[in-house]
Amino acid sequence: MITRIITGFFLVLVAVPVIIFSDTIALEIAAAALSGIGVFEMLRCLGLHKNYVLSVPSYIMALAIPMAVRHLGRFDNAWLAMLATVYLYSLFVLACAMFSQGKIRFKDASKAFMSTMYIICGFACLVATGGLEHGTFLVTMVLVVAFATDIFAYFSGMLFGRHKLIPAVSPKKTVEGAIGGTLISAAAFVGCAYLYSHIYDGVTPHALPLFVCGVALSLVSQIGDLIASYIKRERDVKDYGKLFPGHGGVLDRFDSVIAVAPIMYFMLANPDLLTIF
Repeated sequence: MITRIITGFFLVLVAVPVIIFSDTIALEIAAAALSGIGVFEMLRCLGLHKNYVLSVPSYIMALAIPMAVRHLGRFDNAWLAMLATVYLYSLFVLACAMFSQGKIRFKDASKAFMSTMYIICGFACLVATGGLEHGTFLVTMVLVVAFATDIFAYFSGMLFGRHKLIPAVSPKKTVEGAIGGTLISAAAFVGCAYLYSHIYDGVTPHALPLFVCGVALSLVSQIGDLIASYIKRERDVKDYGKLFPGHGGVLDRFDSVIAVAPIMYFMLANPDLLTIF
């Protein structure tokens, strides 16, 4: 526990300046680094990291897309470019599987493609979120919701947990913990928005949309956590890595973040869909 707390403290020390300067290249570099390490961890977990025909392009994508996404223009242009990139990558992976004459199986190519894009899109959307209006606040809230959900779901489950959530995937998680984590993190979202409004003039928080957004993001956060646990259990792996002592690897620590960031971006990139300020 002490190791976990110390590591968490240093993670916060690193995260704070990155968030403060999230409108600069700092966020892009951090997201690209985490994306590249995360893809490596996932491919290693799947036993595909030594298949260099699949892994090397995956690493290139993992580094390039988070660095490029904020420079692709407005929403439509950026995501059309992303869609084209994803298509070309899928074409490449399938072509490699076909020309390998059985050396690369279709299921391995599919695993590499799906898991790689899941991680890359998560970190790319974190960068894209930083480019929105109030981007620094929104990036902060991606992290707050993800980590607050994890922390308060744990304590809520420990205090009130009676009914198992999905024991086959995560035996310790409970329904009561999930509810507690969702409600508290949603309340934290609202509270942080009001705090933000006192720091920056001209910001008027809307409590109901904020709470709805917080609930949705918290639920997605827990799904992201369960997905990461599901893959580890399928592969009989305890942790994805050891980069963060006491926490595991990038995917152990940021599994919720890569699930939350795209939802945050898609909910708030279009003001007609949801307006929180």
